[in-house]
Amino acid sequence: MSKSRDSRKAKAIELVQQHVPAGGSVLEVSCGQGGELSRLKTLGYKVRGTNFSKYEDVLGDIEVDDGVDIMKHLPYEDNSFDCVLVLEVASHLSDHDHPVSELGRVCAEGGHVIVMTPNIMRLTSRLHFFLTGFLKVKRAFIGFDVPHQSAFAFHNYPPHLPVFLYQLYSHDLQCVDFTASVYKMKSFILYVMFLPVIWLATGWKVNFEEKNLKGTAAAKKLHQVLTSVAGLCGEYWFVVAQKRIESRDTNTTLPKWSETWETK
Repeated sequence: MSKSRDSRKAKAIELVQQHVPAGGSVLEVSCGQGGELSRLKTLGYKVRGTNFSKYEDVLGDIEVDDGVDIMKHLPYEDNSFDCVLVLEVASHLSDHDHPVSELGRVCAEGGHVIVMTPNIMRLTSRLHFFLTGFLKVKRAFIGFDVPHQSAFAFHNYPPHLPVFLYQLYSHDLQCVDFTASVYKMKSFILYVMFLPVIWLATGWKVNFEEKNLKGTAAAKKLHQVLTSVAGLCGEYWFVVAQKRIESRDTNTTLPKWSETWETK
């Protein structure tokens, strides 16, 4: 296992320990061979995993449900787990909204969903896009001859962080921690060079240009995340979201054309 992989997997374990009491139940969606679940089990957690594709040598002490497609349904009751882990899975999914709704559904109220994925918002990725038109992710684009059912094997659908945060909130999952893993020196050099401009430009965007965000908690959160060291330098970002079912203020005015016909 590479140092990068070791680092980001260790970060996932650390975040579970920070946010979920020992003895809690943890589900990892697409857990692979189950290494992280095995580690959590030794730390006193009750663990379960799922896999969509076939993995050889899944660890025998881990209960894993095979053939589970998060794009369709997770085979568990509502509010079943204290924590749901999704590590390096989101960039394989052609849609993120429905999977997020499933994560929220099976997570217990007050529990946590932890998502880790390659960070396309980091400065090296932005520079790469500026020069090539391609965001910097592993196997980011695929040949037109790849069958649709095999497209998940590539990192072709990296989440756009501002939209992903909205999708979490829309399913009662509120971001309580944003961090990252794996940092490279060139990212810190770019950070020092461009932070003042990025900080001002992002602040102007969320507080003035986006009229529906002005003065809202969303604007503050987006500015904080998008200008953070984790957001600009981390190769992989982690979002920790807590399930909180509560009423929300409605500050955004929807356009008239968004009204739909009522169905009987």
